[in-house]
Amino acid sequence: MKSRPPKESDLRGQIEQLTELNRRYIQYIRQKVNQLLEVMGTQPLRPEELDDETLLEFDPIGIVAGAFQQILEHLRETVQELEMARDELQAIFNATGVGISIIDTNFRIIRCNEKQRQMLVSEPSEDIRGRFCYEVYCYKDSPGLDCPAVETMATGKAVTLREVKKKGRFFQVVTTPLRDSEGGIKGVIEVLIDVTEKKKAEELMLRTEKLVSLGQMAAGIAHELNTPLGNILGYARLLEKDPSLSEKQAERVRIIAEQANRCSRIIKGLLDFARKPDDERLNAECNLTEAINSALSLLKKEADKRQIEIILEDGTFPSVRGHAREIEQVFVNIILNALQAIGRKGRVTIKGSVRENSVVVEISDTGPGIPEEIKDRVFDPFFTTKLPGEGTGLGLSISAGTMSRLGGGIEVENLKAGGTVFRLFFPLTGGSER
Repeated sequence: MKSRPPKESDLRGQIEQLTELNRRYIQYIRQKVNQLLEVMGTQPLRPEELDDETLLEFDPIGIVAGAFQQILEHLRETVQELEMARDELQAIFNATGVGISIIDTNFRIIRCNEKQRQMLVSEPSEDIRGRFCYEVYCYKDSPGLDCPAVETMATGKAVTLREVKKKGRFFQVVTTPLRDSEGGIKGVIEVLIDVTEKKKAEELMLRTEKLVSLGQMAAGIAHELNTPLGNILGYARLLEKDPSLSEKQAERVRIIAEQANRCSRIIKGLLDFARKPDDERLNAECNLTEAINSALSLLKKEADKRQIEIILEDGTFPSVRGHAREIEQVFVNIILNALQAIGRKGRVTIKGSVRENSVVVEISDTGPGIPEEIKDRVFDPFFTTKLPGEGTGLGLSISAGTMSRLGGGIEVENLKAGGTVFRLFFPLTGGSER
């Protein structure tokens, strides 16, 4: 049985249906292409820019897949560039010579560099992110009123503290606000600059200026007193030889002579303190080993009397620039000060090392140490904590003046285990080696 051919009306209906489907399909393709172009930042197509026949040949899924592949590659390149920039910034962040912390508004540490860890964190390897800055850096339970970060968060302005002491060193602290895109404060950037060496240099300069002024005044006073004291001492010596004096009178004369001698020693110290050495004394070469041994021989009796052991580690030192007699006196002053600080039964240790162009001699003792409130004054002339008759307060100041004239230096530090260490810095003579 033969099938009946379709009617013309049926064919016409099918054609219209396919035409409508094609129209919808073309409209869908155009809509999706324009959406894709909009996502990619391109203006949508106008109808005349792409005819229907061309649109029918489009593969929307392929276009989307290709576009996403390009976007993915671009994102990968961007991520790599961001990672490189992050690594470079982190390297700069860690390599800078100052300590840097980023702190949020709750005083929690977001980030800090290696320098900050070295300067303030007791265990530099521990993870401190998320911890409170006042706990880690200041060992407090809450931020203090003197905290510059508090002021910066409150005012939105940078704050500078010129001198903060932490872990035995001095720092300058600068805090600046960290703002978000709308200008609000979202944290604080804290920068710490170690100014310990600068402070020491300033203190040394101040002390030197003070010593110069006092030296000039002391020299004038010493010259004025020298003649009458010489007369007093001379007449006292004559009276001591008078046989007509009673025992009590002779004792009083001896006291006068002793006190006049003591005044003479003080005057001699003042003159030594104020004396400006000539170039020959400054440029002389001193055998440091001989100077130390000579000082120890002078103080051996005093050390034995106090039952104090003096240990000289590595007893060979290089030659240094300076006059042997002056350098010997520096060692006598410092070691005698250590013996008097210990009192009885203890130990004084002397050791040396070469650092760049200087010889460093450390003289440490097992005494009680120097109270922090007077440590900055120990080199001031006439400052002493000794009992009357035990010292004039000139020994350390004369030593400091001598070291300064030689182009060296002297510093003092309390030891954690107890006691004190004096460090003497001597300039090496040309070509001297250990």
